[in-house]
Amino acid sequence: MYRQGRVILHCDMNNYFATVEEKYEPKLKNIPFAVCGDPQMRHSIVMAKNSLAKKYGVISGISFSQAKKLCPNLQYIKADYGKYLSETKAAREIYKKYTDKIIPYGLDEAWLDMTDTGADIDEAKQIADIIRYEIYYSRELSASVGIGDNLIFAKLGSDYKKPNATTLITRNNYKELVWPLPAKDLLFVGERRNKLLAGFGINTIGDIALAEEKMLKRLLGKVGGDLKSFANGDDRSFHPENDTVKSVGNTITAPKDIENTADALALIYLLSNAVAIRLKKHALAALTVSVIFKDNKFIGFTRSFTSKIPVSSGEEIFITAKELLLKHYKWECSLRSLGIRAENLIDNKFTQLSFFANDSESEIYLSKEMELAVNQLKYRVGELSLEKTSMIGEY
Repeated sequence: MYRQGRVILHCDMNNYFATVEEKYEPKLKNIPFAVCGDPQMRHSIVMAKNSLAKKYGVISGISFSQAKKLCPNLQYIKADYGKYLSETKAAREIYKKYTDKIIPYGLDEAWLDMTDTGADIDEAKQIADIIRYEIYYSRELSASVGIGDNLIFAKLGSDYKKPNATTLITRNNYKELVWPLPAKDLLFVGERRNKLLAGFGINTIGDIALAEEKMLKRLLGKVGGDLKSFANGDDRSFHPENDTVKSVGNTITAPKDIENTADALALIYLLSNAVAIRLKKHALAALTVSVIFKDNKFIGFTRSFTSKIPVSSGEEIFITAKELLLKHYKWECSLRSLGIRAENLIDNKFTQLSFFANDSESEIYLSKEMELAVNQLKYRVGELSLEKTSMIGEY
């Protein structure tokens, strides 16, 4: 059953990227804007927006061009991860004043386990308020804090009231506060799972909590049982502190569509080397190589190959990715983007021969033939920018 007696805080920096940008450039507070990727590389997806942009209906996940239709005066701000990381480190220094048991969850969120400090729920609420005030007055940012006796309810608490609020979810009020919330508000209920649940009349967290576990498992597999536990405040199957890298990938969205196999292979070679450098950095090898295709109609699909022999070098990854491209892409449309992902990762404990001269992620070493192909491609379509992707502890 549920483990009693814990005191957990979840701190969530409100509208993080946008508020950091406003801190560094205060005049932005008077202008609707969106934080996006590089528009010259067609990565202009809205990652965050300020309150003025939100009033026009701008939401995260849409393209900047779509957002501009909703808000013609919308200003574009390129994401600056250096600033965000700096503010994240500063916030965690504040958290350390109260406990050394901090579980990060992305740049803008963290759990603070106060159990061993001896703080009770009332004291934890006071600490939560002090943390919010210190972040506000020392960093000019805001945070919402949820308090509960488990990780799940603490996180739901930080989402419950924004911005700059503290919400306490206890065994006495969770059915009143948590259960009426939409099912999608629960951890790991994404769009696909939400649709599956809705098809069976499961629309709220309370519906998940009261549903038969066998039915949820038939519908969603093991995750179904975990979601029922989460909805009831049992977090025993959730271990973010033990998260490990599940996959490593890179994607390139070219400035112009890729229209032939030769150019696609040049991209794949760049991507293969980039992924190999990241594998080497983490001393990992991969049993599965996947290629992610997205055509110019925004239709995407992934094809994978799994071997009993792990791969880690750029050449090994390239050979597999090349075969996947030749076998599965029929050129009915030109390509907007390509990605390569290394999955089913294992420790690569033994010293390995590599054609990389050093460990830098910023340098990619090519064969003479492929270097020529890449340079020719850059000349025709423009500079190519690598996007990193990682999957950590995902369900």
